[in-house]
Amino acid sequence: MIILLSVLIPMALSLVAYAVAKRSPHPAGYISAIALLPLLVISAYSVFGGVEFREGVFQGFDVTAFRITPFNGVFAFTVALVGIFVALYSPPYMEHRSHELGRDTSIFYLTYGFFLGGLAGAFVAANLIMVYVFIEIALIASLFQVLYYGYGDRVRITIMYLVWSHVGALLALAGFLLLYLKGVYYVPLLADLKYLGADQTAFLLILIGSLIKMAALGVHMWLPYVHAEAPTPLSALLSPVLVGIGGYLIAAVAMYVVPSAEWVRWLVYYAIATAIYGGLMAFLQKDIKRLFAYSTVSQMGYLLLGVALFNPHGYTAAALFYLSHGLGKAVLFMTAGYFIMYLHTRDIEKMGGLYGWRPELAGAAVVGFLNLAGILTVGMVSEIVLTVAYVKYFIQDYVYYIPYAVVLLVTATYAFNTIRVVFFGPHKREDQGPVDIALVSIVVVAFLSVLLFLPPFSNALADNIYKTIVTAGLWK
Repeated sequence: MIILLSVLIPMALSLVAYAVAKRSPHPAGYISAIALLPLLVISAYSVFGGVEFREGVFQGFDVTAFRITPFNGVFAFTVALVGIFVALYSPPYMEHRSHELGRDTSIFYLTYGFFLGGLAGAFVAANLIMVYVFIEIALIASLFQVLYYGYGDRVRITIMYLVWSHVGALLALAGFLLLYLKGVYYVPLLADLKYLGADQTAFLLILIGSLIKMAALGVHMWLPYVHAEAPTPLSALLSPVLVGIGGYLIAAVAMYVVPSAEWVRWLVYYAIATAIYGGLMAFLQKDIKRLFAYSTVSQMGYLLLGVALFNPHGYTAAALFYLSHGLGKAVLFMTAGYFIMYLHTRDIEKMGGLYGWRPELAGAAVVGFLNLAGILTVGMVSEIVLTVAYVKYFIQDYVYYIPYAVVLLVTATYAFNTIRVVFFGPHKREDQGPVDIALVSIVVVAFLSVLLFLPPFSNALADNIYKTIVTAGLWK
């Protein structure tokens, strides 16, 4: 029951946070953070210790079947880790936002635990129907946060978010039901199933539904609007951790019924195109939250590429990318929220010279971008493993190294250009931003991005994930 409890505790304690938030958002934020500690502990034990946890029966139809391995444990670990620090970050921001809107923060904290618990449940549930149920729980919770605390035309944005996300989830569910008809009740990767045989319809349904959830190229239109207008604590979770559920579903379910190697090859090309497009669009943005949203499109291209390469190194890279992107993008969205709170602007052209305004914030944001660019952070580990996977896939097809180099170049270009524009150049402000729990949370997450790059942690991460994937035997 320990896995199920780690998912349900955040939901249960959100009721307490709801009551507390009617008086003050600060203790509510701390309660929301504490509620995620059991999930953090169990997933970290699995990821770094190479331990697996299994609950329920993987035969017949058991909705209480859960499993944590180093592979899906990385996803759950990221949800818990990022969720804790976003919860700690949220009180100053939500207090600021509640004053703007004239309403308390209770709905935010009521839905926070359901959102994180739903996301975690989707990653650790073994029953396919329960995966869908948890995805919908997370969706409904986040809808209320956008509707109550978002910016701009909140109603229109909420409807857009509902339609796109629900369509994606329903398409994936339809694919799951087709697998049910074949006697497959559980996530193949978690049920230790080997290749199930080609099923083009199920593959396409799960693939398209998952790509919508990922905001991949062509089905990405909803993400810049939703993530830009959502309250920043939600953006710091939507962008890093929610959209990655699509990549997980493709890896853990869809690739078990992939029709042929030709489909895999075209998915590789599509992933590269997504990464390049997202990076170029990020470079063109002036609104910092929209910039980060398009950056997420690009980063999901990286994650999809790891899965599409369809080898153990690629799968390992995909899981590591989820972690590095989760930490890096959380730092960046929280930084954007700090700007909104104290600079009252999202326009990067009105910033500049902010290194002198708050050096700690500038340093943390640089680390966040380094995560995306794969330099001296845990993002570097994921990028190295992805490069190995890419080389193994194309072997001597050297011409295909060019688009991969373009992907890396585009990411580095928009990352360092944003650093230059926002933090350096002439100072535009003489004061300093305050030191509060929001700033501390940003700095700590940035520090963890560097800490996980160090060999004792990065080696354990990569080795344990790789061993899990090889044992799965999907490639045989």
